[in-house]
Amino acid sequence: MSTVIKTVTPFIDKECLLKALDKLDVKYTINGNQIVSQNQKFIYRNGHYTLDMYSHNYQSVNWNDYKNKNSFLEVVEKEYNQFYAKKLAELERLRQEALAEKERIRLEKEIKRIEEERKAFVEKQKQAIIEKAKAKGYSVKVKKVKNKIKLILVRHTY
Repeated sequence: MSTVIKTVTPFIDKECLLKALDKLDVKYTINGNQIVSQNQKFIYRNGHYTLDMYSHNYQSVNWNDYKNKNSFLEVVEKEYNQFYAKKLAELERLRQEALAEKERIRLEKEIKRIEEERKAFVEKQKQAIIEKAKAKGYSVKVKKVKNKIKLILVRHTY
């Protein structure tokens, strides 16, 4: 006869459950969708792991000084919840980093767009000034001085 023990904590994450068992020094093997340790199993059903144990063998189970099956389960739940919280915090940190990276990329694109608009405006102004100057009989020399454009208008009078 076996017993399925329900827990308050749904053991959803296999990795966190295994870390909790490792921390408690519980020896186990993984057999398909089961994590088997002595006469107890965590079986994956309906999207989470549940503890299934053979009650007729309960007395022979080495519980590592746990007084009863409930205290063992409480300790496993406590460790699992700590690992699960750490995992969620790490995932949230990674999500925030991804959002920050997206924001950084968006800001870089915005800066590039604004700079391109500025350059287009300067070029448009330069062309307008050159056209006006040529229409009035000036020749135009373009010089760059300290990263600025300097237009020199020259008119020859004879």
